[in-house]
Amino acid sequence: MFNFASILLLTALIATMVPQGYPAYIGAYITLGVGLSALLTYGWRDRATFVHPVSLAIVAAISLVAATLPFVYRSSQDLAAPILLLPMLCTIAMGVLAHHARWIPSPIAFASICLAAAALAATGAIYELLVLGARRPGLGNNPIHFSSLAVLVGCLAMVGAAAGTSRWRYLFLLGPVLGLVAASVSGSRGPTAAGLLMTALGLAILLTWFWRDWYFRLVIIAGSILGLAVLVYLAGTGNARILRLWESALDIFQFTGGRDDIRAALYASALQILEQSPIVGVGLGQLMIPAEAMFPDLVPDYGLENLHADWANFAGMAGSMGLLAYLLLLCAPLLLLVNRHVRQDRPVVLGACLLASGQLTLGISNATFGILPQTVLFAVSLGYFLVRARRLAADAGTPSGR
Repeated sequence: MFNFASILLLTALIATMVPQGYPAYIGAYITLGVGLSALLTYGWRDRATFVHPVSLAIVAAISLVAATLPFVYRSSQDLAAPILLLPMLCTIAMGVLAHHARWIPSPIAFASICLAAAALAATGAIYELLVLGARRPGLGNNPIHFSSLAVLVGCLAMVGAAAGTSRWRYLFLLGPVLGLVAASVSGSRGPTAAGLLMTALGLAILLTWFWRDWYFRLVIIAGSILGLAVLVYLAGTGNARILRLWESALDIFQFTGGRDDIRAALYASALQILEQSPIVGVGLGQLMIPAEAMFPDLVPDYGLENLHADWANFAGMAGSMGLLAYLLLLCAPLLLLVNRHVRQDRPVVLGACLLASGQLTLGISNATFGILPQTVLFAVSLGYFLVRARRLAADAGTPSGR
């Protein structure tokens, strides 16, 4: 049943999704090695993967950022801009395994891995909070990055609810609940807001498919009660960051005289860069200079490496060409649905929508693209759905599985 291609795919999924906190970096590095092995072993034999719309969008995004280098180059640091996007090639690396792997994890297996990862994140966060007394748990990782991973992997568990016919599949709806618990306990507002929006979108899609199933409605009610219980607990612990989620989340986009003014300053500098250099930006090496010059009292000339949001980073380092690259990466999951046979597969449809919306909402107030576990998680998850989409297209007789 298993062969080398199957082992590579399964290893990438487990190494990317299961480790939480600081170990997530170790898992990401393992996955990057797995991706390189897949490309070296199967890339030449399955060149059709490279002309799939998803692959073309990823390569085009990297190329757009690279094309700005002659215009913005000041130091070797500028050369890192396209390198930060190279983990996205893991999607293509997973895609080349589609016709070589004898065994491919089913959507239920994929969702089970996601659910286990979300449970691990929630358990670890609660343990750090109650036992170790951590103010903002992150399992050794930045709490915002930890929460981003937790909500994305938790919401992806909903894919299991779209697969099969057993009523037990609705247990996968615990995934977003566990992801939101981890994010809420860590006090991360952006990932919590993103998780809520992703959950709402996922449930809306599932509702169009299963709205007549009373068991589905019962599970939603139970999940809502569990979520309310967590909110009541947070109220008892005085977690004002989460209780004032929507109000305080907007503070990062405006100057209020509070601690979030530094975020508003970073975003304002991104808009200033777009105004002064709208086509190519200023380059990665000069990304922080405008912010430090415009807001010297808020943005120190040390310690900060980026503008703390995907849209701001892409706009700052590569201008409108960077924003176009960012849009291509966000839309890459939706390009899976170009094939009409793939659009009939509910797990791929739900997964594509969750990935696109999740990366968009997380990137509004957080940096998720880079040599980061968040980028690898997005790339490998997209790679899994690319594998499934290519197999479905091939089974339907589409040439080359495109």
